Amino acid sequence: MSIIFSDSGCDILPKFVKELDIKIISYPFTLEDDEYLNDSDIDLNFFYEQLKKGKISKTASLNPHAYAEIFEPYLKEGKDIIYIHFSGALSGTFAHCKTAVDELKEKYPNCHIDIIDSRNISVGGGMLAIEVAKRNVEGMPHNELVLWANQNKNQFSTYFYVDDLKFLKRGGRIGAATAIVGSMLQIKPILHCASSGSLKVLNKAIGKRKAMSELVGYVKKYGKDLKDFPMFVMHCGDEQNAEVLKTMLQETLGPSIKIYVGIVGSTVGTHAGPGTVAVFFHGEQLIVE
Repeated sequence: MSIIFSDSGCDILPKFVKELDIKIISYPFTLEDDEYLNDSDIDLNFFYEQLKKGKISKTASLNPHAYAEIFEPYLKEGKDIIYIHFSGALSGTFAHCKTAVDELKEKYPNCHIDIIDSRNISVGGGMLAIEVAKRNVEGMPHNELVLWANQNKNQFSTYFYVDDLKFLKRGGRIGAATAIVGSMLQIKPILHCASSGSLKVLNKAIGKRKAMSELVGYVKKYGKDLKDFPMFVMHCGDEQNAEVLKTMLQETLGPSIKIYVGIVGSTVGTHAGPGTVAVFFHGEQLIVE
């Protein structure tokens, strides 16, 4: 069996981390003057309350040396590694990791170590890691796992609305013009993680209820084999509306669809901002570039 890694940018729920023995790499962040090494050091609902009050959160990437320290103990034991990373288009840390991996491949030529850019964020990338980990437990060989991941990574869809585009603009995830228009109109922009790994504004809705209806519509339009894959509704400190969206999805798709609700961690939440609600599902290849 290979060792499956993912990171805090993929927001894998603890249930799956434990059941599938997925190793999670946590990214540090600061909230005003306080530094945190990972999300377990803070109550995430409190984290989002602080963002609502105007406090600034900043995420930090790991350097190549830090990645090498994480991976090397397993390579010394002769283990093979697969790391499912959140979108490289949205973070410079992917390049740092690749530098470490290239050096480790030279040092441990008899081991396989593969880093896979999920081209997705939050559970959009986490779903890929979960499915790879499931197949790993079932005994799929390392090279086949890597092939499966690369062939299927665009089959996990991410759609969400945000309360305020200033958080995405501040982190450089969208352009200033898009953020200004959204704020002026007091709308709920609907965004999508495209197959390039970047974020695209698809639509805009007046009010959260309408925004959630839009999200349900995307699931109906692009969802595929939904009974065979778990679906996730995630939120940035707004569990009440996440539960509303879950109910709307179940009313539309039927009670047999398994839907998990969870809170988005600091890595993605710093940029999405409080009030964001998202749905993640298995679907057709991502359409919007």
